[in-house]
Amino acid sequence: MTRLILFSLLLVAGVSLSAQIFTLEAEQNNTLYWEGNLSAGEPITDLSWAWNSSVACFVEPREEFYKGNHVLYRSELPSYSTMIITLVPDDPKQDISLYAYSGGHGAIPPNLSSCVSCEADFPIEQEVRGRERPKHVRSVELRAVRNPYPVTIGVSGPAGATEAGYKLYIELKKNR
Repeated sequence: MTRLILFSLLLVAGVSLSAQIFTLEAEQNNTLYWEGNLSAGEPITDLSWAWNSSVACFVEPREEFYKGNHVLYRSELPSYSTMIITLVPDDPKQDISLYAYSGGHGAIPPNLSSCVSCEADFPIEQEVRGRERPKHVRSVELRAVRNPYPVTIGVSGPAGATEAGYKLYIELKKNR
């Protein structure tokens, strides 16, 4: 069952004076989605955290896809679960990128020095063999085995991208 939860997200205080992190409540064995817009975020000027070897989210040559506004979300990944995060831009021609990491001790970019796992998906010019979803759709998966983890999700665009609507889907599956 899919439920629409409009942009009635909670603001998490105490991170920094200007950073906003919206809290998403994912449900086990369910897919939920939220509507968002890059206008709710701000640029992160130092992206070196992403290619730091203890984060390894995306490589430096891909930073061009993450120079626009970043909108950050927080959720929880229960033990023995897989979280599938899918980003669908309202306009298929809009280049929007996605990243998500588990762990991180509550740190947010650019102050993220390590995490358990980080995955990213960004625009790719050429066709990818075996990719079943449309080119404009982004998707990443995070898994937890024995321990539960906090998850931080980032939605971003290229330099100058300050406005772009999207839907963010979160599917949470039990592994056992």
